[in-house]
Amino acid sequence: MTALSDDANAAREAALKLLERTRRTRTDLERRLRDRGFAAATVAEVLDRLAGVGLVDDAEFARAFLSGRWGRRPSGWRRLVQELRARGVSPDDIARGRALLEQQVGAVDEIASARRVIAQAERRYRGLEPRARRHRLYGLLARRGYDSDTIEAALETPSAEDDERS
Repeated sequence: MTALSDDANAAREAALKLLERTRRTRTDLERRLRDRGFAAATVAEVLDRLAGVGLVDDAEFARAFLSGRWGRRPSGWRRLVQELRARGVSPDDIARGRALLEQQVGAVDEIASARRVIAQAERRYRGLEPRARRHRLYGLLARRGYDSDTIEAALETPSAEDDERS
């Protein structure tokens, strides 16, 4: 077993090196520094100092994560929150991150996001009987983290393809 290091300067340098490559949560940094042999008290002190100057900010991490995921691969809030929680982001920081995102891009329409998922899957499910198609789309949206109210609303909204057939 290695001795725990209480060298705050070495811990700070290690944390800064980790932050150079990518944004990280406080929990992730804490785990990585502890794995490198730094004492818990030293890690907490270093992370508090880095948070004080804005280098460790879980709310900003949540905003950036949500911003990246929202546009690239549509998912429901439930799934996004679950992924952030798995990364060690607190519910308060997730809520602040969402508020920051909505300040940046405006209110996020989860139903429109679910409709984008449906539009992407249209071709795969086109030949199915309507009931089977609806069942498969419901399952797809549920796996993507949309809640049942959002799924129902998205499935009730006619697609552009349905409009063209009319």
